[in-house]
Amino acid sequence: MRRAAVAGALVVAAPLVAFWVYHAPEAALARFVTYGPSPGRIVAECHLTDPLILSGRRVVPLVLEAIEDRAFPRRRYAIGFLGNGGYPEAVPGLRRILEDDAEDELFRGDALDALDEIDRELAARLARDYVGRDDSLGRVARDVANGTPRRGPRRTWFDALFHRSS
Repeated sequence: MRRAAVAGALVVAAPLVAFWVYHAPEAALARFVTYGPSPGRIVAECHLTDPLILSGRRVVPLVLEAIEDRAFPRRRYAIGFLGNGGYPEAVPGLRRILEDDAEDELFRGDALDALDEIDRELAARLARDYVGRDDSLGRVARDVANGTPRRGPRRTWFDALFHRSS
């Protein structure tokens, strides 16, 4: 009887351990960079951050480090992941991107979008500095300052796990 209980516990635990290891932060970040279309495989754009979403908060420090590199592949999606997850620890890194005049306007707008998902009041205050711009950052800033929602519903862990489209 005891052996059957141990065997049953192993049968249940083994997939959970495998899932945990598969979604380890380093592995998740590596999969994120390469995840997507390949011969015979099509991946919807909304699914590109799924490896990060499935790893969750554990991958956030690695993503924060990665987005500091302007050449990081899929940097815009990584910035969006931070906003989608509502990770307050991302605020300083996102502010650095937003406030860096040498940054590309698209990344700055993405950072403002992500900040809006994390802390609406802060994002609205920051947006005031950029509403007069005549570029994509200005358009994002005007939407944020006016409280216009810019993104669809948050992509959840279950959406990522079951490959549901948003």
